[in-house]
Amino acid sequence: MLGTDKLAEEYIARYGYRIDVTKIQGMRATEKTVDFSVDSETSADDPIYTIFLKCPSCYMTRLPSHELKAKSLQILTDRFGMPTYRDMGRYKAVDYNLLSVTVCPQCLFASPDRKDFITRDPARAREIPSRLHQGELAAILAAADDRANWLADQGMDPMKDFLPRRRTVQAGLASYELAIERAKIEFARNVPFSMYKMAGYSLKQSMICRTYEKDEKSYLAQALKYYLACFERSNAPGFQYEGQVLYLVIALGLRLGQVDTAGSYFGVLDRSKMRMESASVDANVQQAFMRWYNAAREIWSDRENPDLWVLRSS
Repeated sequence: MLGTDKLAEEYIARYGYRIDVTKIQGMRATEKTVDFSVDSETSADDPIYTIFLKCPSCYMTRLPSHELKAKSLQILTDRFGMPTYRDMGRYKAVDYNLLSVTVCPQCLFASPDRKDFITRDPARAREIPSRLHQGELAAILAAADDRANWLADQGMDPMKDFLPRRRTVQAGLASYELAIERAKIEFARNVPFSMYKMAGYSLKQSMICRTYEKDEKSYLAQALKYYLACFERSNAPGFQYEGQVLYLVIALGLRLGQVDTAGSYFGVLDRSKMRMESASVDANVQQAFMRWYNAAREIWSDRENPDLWVLRSS
C-alpha cells in the first residue's frame, strides 16, 4: 500500500505492523511522480491530447489523462447511448473508448471522469480536489492489493498497459473493470450514482467488444444486472434518471432476448410516468423523463426490426 520498501520500513519504525489507512495516506501525501515518458502529439491530425492529473487515493502525480479534441471525430451511438468513433476531416481515426479511463499505475484507482481525480486550476494556481470523499478514497486505497492481484492474474502490467498513448483491447476492457471495482466500493458506502456508473462502464465494455468483434453478451448481461440493482436501490435519484434507467433495462432486455423482462419493466415505466405526472416536478425534469419514455415506446414497438441495433449518427 505504501508503494516502496523505504516507506514501508519507515511506517513500521513509526507505527509498528498495524495497518492504519489514515497514517498511510499521511505518509504518502508527499507528492510522488510517475517515472515514465508520455507520447506527445506528433501531428496536427491527432485527435487526442494529454493532460496530467493527481491520484486522489495515493497522491501519485502526473497521471496521463487522454482527452478527445472537440469535433475531431464523428461519433456514432447505439441504442444504449454508447459511442464509437470514426475519422472525420483532417483527424485520423482513434478508438477513444480504449483510452477514456485514466488509471493510476500505483494504486490502480481508475475512472473515466476527470472530476474523480485531483486537478489544477491554472488561473488560481491551486488544486481542485476530487469529488469523492476521504472515506471512500481511504476504502479504495485499502483495496489496492486486491486490484493489483486481479491485474496480475490477467498477465498485465499497469505501467506498460495503461500509461502509453496506445492501448490494446485487453487493456481497454481492464481499465473499465478497474473503474467498476472502484465504483463497487462507492456503492458499498451508499454513494449515489455508483451502481449507475458500474452499469455504464459495463456498456462501454460491450461497445469495445462489438467494435473488435468479440462476444459482448456477458457485458450486456452485467449492465442489465447493475441497472436493475440501481433502480431497486434508487441509486440514481430523480425522475429523469429513473426514466433513463428503466429505458436501458427495457432496451437491454430486448437486446438479450428477455422480452418478458422488457415488457414487465415497460409496465413499471408507465407507473413511473403516472407518479411523475401527479408530482410537482420541474418542467426540465418532465421533459427529460418523457424523452426516455418515448424512446422506450419506440424500441418496444420496433422490437422486431432487424436494424434496431444499428449504430446511428450522434
